[in-house]
Amino acid sequence: MILTLRGSSWLVDYLFFVVALNRGIRRVVDYNNDYFNPTSMISLTPIIVGGLAALYALNRLNGNSSQYGKSTLSVMYRYTAATMFAFIIGFLNVRAAAIYALGDYIAPIGLLGFGAIFADRSDIFRRWCNSIALSGVIVAGYGIWQFYTIPPWDAFWVKSVNFEGYLGILEPTKMTLFSTMSERGPAAAYLCSCLIIVTLRPGTLGFLRFPAAALIFTAMLLTYSRTVIIQFGLAVILYPILNRGSGKYVTFFILAIAIVFGESLLAMLPGQGMALERVSTIGNIGSDSSFLGRIVQLRSGIARAASEPLGLGLGSHGLGGRVSAGGSLGTMDSTGYVEALRTYGWVGFLVIASVFVTLWRSSKRLLQMVEGDANLFLFRTWFIAGLVATFSGSWVFAATFFWVLAGYSLERSNQPDLSDDEDWDPDESGNQMWG
Repeated sequence: MILTLRGSSWLVDYLFFVVALNRGIRRVVDYNNDYFNPTSMISLTPIIVGGLAALYALNRLNGNSSQYGKSTLSVMYRYTAATMFAFIIGFLNVRAAAIYALGDYIAPIGLLGFGAIFADRSDIFRRWCNSIALSGVIVAGYGIWQFYTIPPWDAFWVKSVNFEGYLGILEPTKMTLFSTMSERGPAAAYLCSCLIIVTLRPGTLGFLRFPAAALIFTAMLLTYSRTVIIQFGLAVILYPILNRGSGKYVTFFILAIAIVFGESLLAMLPGQGMALERVSTIGNIGSDSSFLGRIVQLRSGIARAASEPLGLGLGSHGLGGRVSAGGSLGTMDSTGYVEALRTYGWVGFLVIASVFVTLWRSSKRLLQMVEGDANLFLFRTWFIAGLVATFSGSWVFAATFFWVLAGYSLERSNQPDLSDDEDWDPDESGNQMWG
């Protein structure tokens, strides 16, 4: 609240650490209380911090629309309206589950707004990148320790939510990594978002950049999620293609390592070769049972969505199954597009789609106005790679640096002439920083 009242940019740093660590802290508290609380107040911290960030950003931008541009406010209002309507539907449908799910959906509003407000402060953007990357290092380091030891509070939680089997066996190296997150899917998505920043944004974490990338990548593999491997691989390949060759040397280096040492490195990971087995099916995805199952679920999900014009609302996926005693749930939706469609309904989904169209157009406009903007390059790469990844899982409605970059792109594209901008930092040049 103090950070919000001061309008401090440190609220964004704080939000990343709250999102990354709140569930891990909650598990320790529940274990010490010897009672699993499915509606723990600790789970409300992302809602509180994300909500404060959103309220401050909306108020600041609304009072200075001529300074920040109408397109930024338009995007924020559209996203907010769709989310609030989905929250009302969700509350009527699954009650408390909608409240606990709101934190994930409301955080992007504040992050986008702060990205716009501080778009001309390259020093703040560097600090934000370092903060979320550091949170990723903590999540990865704890996750690897968890993988090898299975701390008692994590084992207590796995048993309480009946995730034995789904996450593996409660023995070291026989359970998938989920770290401080709600399960392995969100853990993989968060680690992937941090890895994209550390790998593709110049200067992040300084001399610790590549050791941090190796640690985060190792933890990400131990989640055994193919979606994030595809998303990260696409991001690495697309970065120089979308951005005039910037970062091509790092791309060539990563691809060379993957081609030459990839199979042997995966085989060295513990877990009975599960990482290698999961990744090896990417090349023959058409015969993979998990992929074929997702296709079946995709068809059935779309068929169900056709009879749900208003959607199921927030809380109908994920946590809703644990904190709601009734209501319609979308627990079998394994693709992010169907999950978004069934959450927001027909109109809400189209409103969210219009937000992404606006974001992409702003990035194209900004690309014509400036050269060598590392933030813009990263946003465009993340956008396309994320669209592909959403066919498998939902990463969009979460507190990721993607939304900060979205606000940056919107605000910078609203400025009529960036060539004479005194705040422009040449160190932000992707071409210069890659050498």
